[in-house]
Amino acid sequence: MNINSLIYSGDGAEEHLGALHSAGWEIAAHGQNHADSIAFLKNHTSEEWLDQEILPNIVEITGYGCPVYSFAYPYSERNEITDALLAPYFRTLRSTNFGTVNVNESAAYYKWDDTQVLYAVEIDDNSGASLESIKYGIDYAMDNGYVLVLYGHAITPTVTGDYQTSTARLDAILNYTYQKGGVFYHMEDLGNSSWMQGSPRSSTVTANFTVSTDSMMAGENVTFVDYSINQIGELLDFGDGSAKSSTADVVHTYTTPGTYTATLTVTNNIFIQSMTKTITVIQPLVANFTSNPTTGLSPLNVVFTDTSTGFPSSWSWNFGDGSTSNNRNPTHTYSAGGNYNVNLTVSNENGTNSKTAVIIVLQLPVADFSTSATGGYAPLSVLFTDLSQNATSRSWDVNNDGVEDSNETSFVYEYASAGTYTANLTAINANGTNSKTVQIIVDRRDSGSSHSSGGGGGSPEPATNVKVKELSQAFITNGNPVQFNFPKNATAVVYLSFDSKKTFGKTTTIVEMLKNKSKLTPETPEGEVYNYLNIWVGNGGYATEKNIENAVVCFKIEKAWMKDKGIDQSSIILNRYSDKKWNPLPTSQSGDDEKYMYFTTETPGFSSFAITGEITAKETVTEILPIPDTQNLEQNNTDSEVEETSEPKEKTGMPGFEMIYCIIGLLGVFLYRRR
Repeated sequence: MNINSLIYSGDGAEEHLGALHSAGWEIAAHGQNHADSIAFLKNHTSEEWLDQEILPNIVEITGYGCPVYSFAYPYSERNEITDALLAPYFRTLRSTNFGTVNVNESAAYYKWDDTQVLYAVEIDDNSGASLESIKYGIDYAMDNGYVLVLYGHAITPTVTGDYQTSTARLDAILNYTYQKGGVFYHMEDLGNSSWMQGSPRSSTVTANFTVSTDSMMAGENVTFVDYSINQIGELLDFGDGSAKSSTADVVHTYTTPGTYTATLTVTNNIFIQSMTKTITVIQPLVANFTSNPTTGLSPLNVVFTDTSTGFPSSWSWNFGDGSTSNNRNPTHTYSAGGNYNVNLTVSNENGTNSKTAVIIVLQLPVADFSTSATGGYAPLSVLFTDLSQNATSRSWDVNNDGVEDSNETSFVYEYASAGTYTANLTAINANGTNSKTVQIIVDRRDSGSSHSSGGGGGSPEPATNVKVKELSQAFITNGNPVQFNFPKNATAVVYLSFDSKKTFGKTTTIVEMLKNKSKLTPETPEGEVYNYLNIWVGNGGYATEKNIENAVVCFKIEKAWMKDKGIDQSSIILNRYSDKKWNPLPTSQSGDDEKYMYFTTETPGFSSFAITGEITAKETVTEILPIPDTQNLEQNNTDSEVEETSEPKEKTGMPGFEMIYCIIGLLGVFLYRRR
């Protein structure tokens, strides 16, 4: 079997070659790269031909454990020069009698050692040599003591082209030789062993390799490519303490910065050579820093220390609160509480890298609050509202007795007795507490002083004009609806409600049902008046459009009054006195029971009100009567007027009542005359 280089033969080629040799096959050299000898020597020296084509082929095959005694010329191209160059290394040199048809006419018969150059007969199916001619050549060689050299190429059951020997043809040749008593020999059995200069020598080996880069970041790969010549063994030492490689065609990763010497050593059975390359592994640029401290109460002074690797040449700090620095090791003070993302970006000629860390700045709460009043007469209701910052909870002690009065955000406290009180708010969070105090001065009311409204409510209406009043209390908070109910039915108001725009705390609402028109309203509204009312919500001036919205008043009217007065229920109106006049409000019926009709009214605020209605218009019947006795009629009218005059009354009857009264009077006169 003739062998070129096995480098490109794929996995398992070495094992297959060894198996053939163990089975008795002879392995012959066939040129490392199967180069045409004559053509190669036209462009190269004899030494180059030996070093690149012949000796590497010998070294590789013998390196696989197969001795080499014979050389088969690629393409059978040879001359005396090539024969002379190869003679020291082989017992036989084989060429081919191309175009042999009749083996008997070829120069393919040899004695055992009469020549070093042999011509073989090709037995491939398409070679031109017939099977009968080959059989004749076998007979002739056996009869005359000659050696006949036969060779073929790929053995296949079915021949599909040139350079193929069918298994049937090969079996026929082997069986014929065996039947004739022929003997098969190896090529190593031919020639003269003295022609070889001992064991085949090897040419000088050349170690050579390249790297994809000789400068890289730690963790990056470098590719080694082998260009060595005539080696049968090689060992690549990467220089970083990692396992060595038996091939220089390899990819390696340097993980640690430093300068390394990569060494490739190549050998054959005689020579050894090494080559080195310097690999520089650069430490990658990695941003890093420490912070001392990483958490604390504001104002917090933090020292930042750069610990970046990779030799940065510039530093850019962002402290997360809008402040920056280009110093390598800056110091920064955080004045406000919060979590701050601190970023360091380092740079050098190889690029940039960043790192972020968190600084936690803790902050004590800042206690603060407002009061609706800081002084007044007892009983004094004060609304306390927490305005603290950074607080998660609170504790109020507003009468300086050491006992918590509330922990709500906003609440109303009533000071029942005169005195000077220290109102204290303690604001609390996880980091600690903070307090604020305000002094509340409560005075005793003099007997002659007037009552102020305050959070408990109040009225400017003279008490002599108040028939009855009813109070209701509720807690008013910003953004929430509130409803004041009046379940005692003392007045015409059932309830009132609104949405508050502010927190006012516990608040008292007063409904006053008046004896007569309010002293605060100089005019009377239009229509029949059912009731005059005052509605006061909290301190004076609170219940305005600025502070409330969606206000509704629910009131009731006795059905008996409506019936007696002949009031049209659809005309019932709640009037509010504002802007120095009576303003009718949109009113609608909401229900009834056995005694009352119920109505609801939308109002922009609370002050003086009047419930009115209109008398239902009645049908008027006109009857033509005889002219009454003028004398008697004048006499009756005078009595009537005197009665009315003697007892003057406020005009509160229904509109048109006087007209009806006059008609009845005339009817009475008429009946009297008829009698």
